[in-house]
Amino acid sequence: QPGPGTLTEGGILELIESEGHFSGRHVKNPTLQIINLRRVPANALTDVYWAVLSDSENSIEVVISTHLSHLVQSGQLVEFTIIKVKTYQYNITDDNIHIVSISEIDILDGNPDEVIGDPVSVLDSIHKKDVKDGDHYFNDDDDWDESSETNEPLTWSLGEPSNFCDWTIEVTRIQSPSTNVASPSKLHKHNRREYHRSDSSRSESRSLFQHYHVHKAILSVGPRRSDYFATLFKQSHLSEFQTDTSRISLEESAADAFPAILDYIYADKNVKFTTKNATAIRHLSHYFGMRSLWKCASAFIRGDFSLETAATYLTQSILYHDEKLEHASIDILAERIDEINRRTLTKLPPSSFERIMSSEKLKCRSKKLSDIVLKYCQTQGGAVDMAMLMKCTRSEVMPSVSRKAALPLLKVAVAEEEKAGVNLSDTSNVLRARCVEACVEEWKETLAKPLLALESRDKNISRILGANSIEHRDLPLPIQVELLEKALCAAKVELDDVKAELLYREEQVESLLTRCKTETVLPLSRDAPFP
Repeated sequence: QPGPGTLTEGGILELIESEGHFSGRHVKNPTLQIINLRRVPANALTDVYWAVLSDSENSIEVVISTHLSHLVQSGQLVEFTIIKVKTYQYNITDDNIHIVSISEIDILDGNPDEVIGDPVSVLDSIHKKDVKDGDHYFNDDDDWDESSETNEPLTWSLGEPSNFCDWTIEVTRIQSPSTNVASPSKLHKHNRREYHRSDSSRSESRSLFQHYHVHKAILSVGPRRSDYFATLFKQSHLSEFQTDTSRISLEESAADAFPAILDYIYADKNVKFTTKNATAIRHLSHYFGMRSLWKCASAFIRGDFSLETAATYLTQSILYHDEKLEHASIDILAERIDEINRRTLTKLPPSSFERIMSSEKLKCRSKKLSDIVLKYCQTQGGAVDMAMLMKCTRSEVMPSVSRKAALPLLKVAVAEEEKAGVNLSDTSNVLRARCVEACVEEWKETLAKPLLALESRDKNISRILGANSIEHRDLPLPIQVELLEKALCAAKVELDDVKAELLYREEQVESLLTRCKTETVLPLSRDAPFP
């Protein structure tokens, strides 16, 4: 069995001892082993074969000349074959690539069917040796102090500038939610700077200023860059370059979210989204041209959107003019308004509540809806005007009013009529008429019961009836008279119905008695048993 002694010691090093073509008496004819063989297509008609030769210690990849290809194709030259190299050529290209080509060999008998020894690539060994020999030129650390190796990444700063900051972003925080200022997203890109300057002057007395010191290169370059700043920094003729400062006015929630935007650009951090900040972050990412962050915010809103969060998204979407989100929020709130927590509804501004009540998706039982509207009016003070009240209580969605809401809603309707300077007493199917109708239908509970309770000398009866005040007395006298007159008529009708029922019952009893007297009583039979 051939072993390491079969191969020429140092045979691989002999092949690459010097460049040139070697044959005949100039070749030491090293005995080597083929440990790998592969075919490389040269063209449509010719194949080139590469082989890895080994002397049991070192190895090198060589090219087998094409006139020897038939040895491979016939199976005479295979892996682990031991050969004697008689003619070869060695060259080093300008790119430092070593090429060995063998053109004449002898195939020796005895194939060991395995790699002899544990050879390593001779070219790798030479490279490592060259690097090791030159280590003393490049590994001298004495010229550097340890502090120079600290790697502190660039970061933005609030207040005092950090290292190498070359731009400042001045954020004006708009504190008043009632400020009637157009959103930057509604303005044309070329007019945004004018918006910032004019808005800053208008709201200076009610806003706070924060100065963020940043780096232009980081804001404008990279996968998380801001297209807004990338475009801005190319226009050095703009007035911002006189002070190296951008001035931007933001709503409260957007100003709170702005540091997260900078963290996203600088530190490759994922933004922590919540129901309260997601809309603001999506607005900022669209405004500053950050598509990847916009997609993340949209994905969060899509997964977080529900009946419980719709009211918050409605408020934020109106603030940032996000029409799609606004419509989606209104639709779900209108469809399931009877499931919403009353406290959540009362926190909505009148304009939002009015849009929900005006939605085509509104689904709610009429009397339940009257309770919801009453609760909202009671918590909003004078914010609900006559026009809004009529729209929210139109007969198409509220044809009837609940007994509990009838009298309080009547007070609200009358009060708004007085404010608007109108009198709808003679108008049919308005809220006032429906409230009066509901009070009259339930006159015992809404009118008679409170009167009986308060005018009774027996305190126990008053407590049982549970009335503390006579609410209808707070209404204008003409309406009180209208209520009592219609209640009296309703009571009269009800009394007449009762009288008619009693009369009918009396007639039935008299008829029965008369029939009993005139009927003949049959005698008892003798055979009949005594009961």
